[in-house]
Amino acid sequence: MLQGSDLFAMEGGTSTKIALPATDQSAQPTTLARGADGSVYLAGPGLGVWRYDGAGESWQSLNNTLPDLGVTAMAAHATQPGTLYAYLGKDGMFRSRNGGAEWVKVDSGPQEPVQTFLHSDMPGSMESGWLFAGTTRGVARSMDCFCFWGDAGDLRGMVSAIDYDPAAPENVYAVIEGQLHHSADGGEVWTGLKVPQPVTALAFSPSQGLVVGTANGNLLARGAADEWAPVHE
Repeated sequence: MLQGSDLFAMEGGTSTKIALPATDQSAQPTTLARGADGSVYLAGPGLGVWRYDGAGESWQSLNNTLPDLGVTAMAAHATQPGTLYAYLGKDGMFRSRNGGAEWVKVDSGPQEPVQTFLHSDMPGSMESGWLFAGTTRGVARSMDCFCFWGDAGDLRGMVSAIDYDPAAPENVYAVIEGQLHHSADGGEVWTGLKVPQPVTALAFSPSQGLVVGTANGNLLARGAADEWAPVHE
């Protein structure tokens, strides 16, 4: 989970801080994605896209064929390990099918600027899945054939984080102004969820399920009865 400018790995109810890539001080990590093979990717303005090598505890730059380093959001394909997506504002949306070795522009993206987005293998796509984009207006949704971007329900506001449940892809979560929202039907209808503190980040852990980062630096995991318990460092 990316919590502010800190990166944490979560396992078995505990979290471990991971050192970020050594880059220019002005580079700002803003988005984190996990590939279908477990690879971890980090991106942000001035940073571009990087992949983490857990064995060597090092980072590899994947920026050789991107037009610039102005990546504001990225996502990894839910089932295809080598397929990645990066959003570069006015430059549009780029896709790599070979793990970031080569990037190709595939779309301009939604009408509103994308703050964060994800790829989901939710059923119903004419291609291999769906892209959900958290924008300055709400949540936009498109099949990954990039056929059409439309509103995912009537949730409105600037989305700062978005994620989904890999075990139940119709369940999508989005954060607007610290408030956590949940859709159980792929973005058609949204309801607010109560969290003890304002939410700043989202992640799904194989052992913990939904985990949120909060404004005061806590990591909280959602229990079966909708209670929230701390994830210990």
